[in-house]
Amino acid sequence: MRIFYPSVLSAAVAAALLCSCCKEDPLRELPLGMIGIEEPVVIGPFKTPFPAKIDTGADVASIDAENIRLVTRDGKKIVMFTIRQRGTGEEHQYELPLKRKIAIVRHGRKPQSRYVVMMTVRIGGMTLTREFSLANRKNFEYQVLIGRNIIAGSAAVDPSKRNLTGAL
Repeated sequence: MRIFYPSVLSAAVAAALLCSCCKEDPLRELPLGMIGIEEPVVIGPFKTPFPAKIDTGADVASIDAENIRLVTRDGKKIVMFTIRQRGTGEEHQYELPLKRKIAIVRHGRKPQSRYVVMMTVRIGGMTLTREFSLANRKNFEYQVLIGRNIIAGSAAVDPSKRNLTGAL
């Protein structure tokens, strides 16, 4: 013998319908939405985007810099450095205030001290001024590494995808 409880069944169906039509897309709240493991980024004043690795394990973004020097000018610490884009050979000199120094811990090696400066980066439709550590990244595939300080609260990362914000 089957017992039918219409009020319980109706409530269950109503709840299922209500939940399915009102579910919010969690990506809608993120300005960049879904991004891949590699995305093009523009670092001013370069004209051509850099392919950047998205690294959710890195606290701070990093960029390949050469001739890094710290000088004191009018009592303020200034970092002078050069960025040369590998693909185009385009090169720019920078003189930016030192934001701070950080120690980068690398597996099996001594910590490395790096200068950190504020730089402007465009990724997708967002332009942000964020901290970048300056490093010799010549032995790395990517000149730019985008860390959590840039993507936190702005994007979700799908490591199986590339260039979701735009083609290089």
